[in-house]
Formats: sequence, structure tokens, C-alpha cells
Amino acid sequence: MLAHISLAAPFDPPCPSSLSFCRCNFDWRQNCEASFERYGVQCPAQAANWSTRRRAEYLAGRYCAIKALSALPHSNGASGAMQLPIRDDCSPQWPPGTVGSISHSQHQAIAITARDSDFSGLGIDCETLLTDSAAAEIAPWVLQPNDLNCKIEVPLSYGFLITLIFSAKESLFKALAPRHKNILDFGHLSDTFFVSKVTAKTLILHTDMTLNQELQSNTQFQLSYTVDQQQIITMALLTRN
Repeated sequence: MLAHISLAAPFDPPCPSSLSFCRCNFDWRQNCEASFERYGVQCPAQAANWSTRRRAEYLAGRYCAIKALSALPHSNGASGAMQLPIRDDCSPQWPPGTVGSISHSQHQAIAITARDSDFSGLGIDCETLLTDSAAAEIAPWVLQPNDLNCKIEVPLSYGFLITLIFSAKESLFKALAPRHKNILDFGHLSDTFFVSKVTAKTLILHTDMTLNQELQSNTQFQLSYTVDQQQIITMALLTRN
């Protein structure tokens, strides 16, 4: 079911060595009851009510997260007993001393992890590139007026730009939300953060919102992005000061 498993960072320029990645391709149609045991992922009780696709997405995402955690420095590569339970808000419960993020889209899953002594938050997101017409349908939900006034240094289609903005805001939400309770949900972040600049490999999200004490001086966040086989992958890193 899982294929093309890689621990290599998908971004250019190279990421900090303190980060750990894993991504894979998966085929949800080949998922079965034995898949969780085969890949060493605990099947949660909630999965009894999930569709076959949802179960496959969960399995692939958790598998990547466990592999990424086992590849962290000083982890000794021990992944056999490592699991990530589901919190009440459905987010993964990362082991003490670590932070991380998981994403999946269509046929790909990816996870990023690090020590919380190096990063206060991480966000990763992958999205299938939208056509211009599909992008126009979700734009009112994703954009705020300032987004379309951003400085764009590379030629982008409308569909690419909307997919990129959506994915970037999703990554930043994942990085910020666990420790910044004034960010209520993705819609709140999407309305209060806007893109101010897009280059060939990065984009900047800007906000006038007051964050918590740890990040209260931050008004902008630079995210990395890459494109792989009609998928946009974005990454948000909140480094320790």
C-alpha cells in the first residue's frame, strides 16, 4: 500500500539538520485491516467509523510521523513501540520533547518533526494543484483582500497562487495553533494573515494580530514551498529565539 518512502527533505535550499522528514505515496484502494499491523501503526478506535480512504490517509500520515521521529538525533532509530495518539481536537499527540506536523493529499503523505528545544512549532501541508476554475470557487474562503496585492516575483497561474496561499496558511496554522490560543481556527488565521511576497521558493505571510509573548514581536513569517508532481508542499518553521 505504501511506496516511495523517503526521509529526504523536499525543500531547496537544504533545511536545518535538526529537522526530520518522511514522506510516501499510498494507494487507499489497497488498504485493508492488516495494513495497520503490517506498517506498525496502531489503529484508533475512531477508525471504525471512517471510510477506507480516511483510514488509508491516517495510516500513511502516522507511518511517516513515526519514521520521522525515529530519525531524529538521539532517537536510536527506535520506532517499533512509538505511536501518536489522537487528541480531543483530532490532532496528533507528539511525544514529550518533540514537535511535528502531518499532511496528506490525494496519494501522498508527509511528516516533519524536531525537538521542541529547537522549534516551538512546525507546520507542513501538501495540496494538489488547483485549476483556475476550481481555485475561483475556494478563493472567497481562502483569501483576504490584501492577498491579491502581494508582490509576486515569478510567473504564476491563478490556480497555482490560490493553492499556494491556501497551503501556506494551513502550514502556518498548524505551526501556531497548538500554542497560540488566540488563533481560534483556520478561518480566523486566514482572515488575519495575508501574503505580502512570493518568490520562486518562499512566501511571506504578514499579520497585524498580536500573538503571545513568545512571538509578540513577529509580524511576518517566511515559509518555504516546493512543487512535486502536481503537488504543492509548504513548510512553516517557528524557531526558538
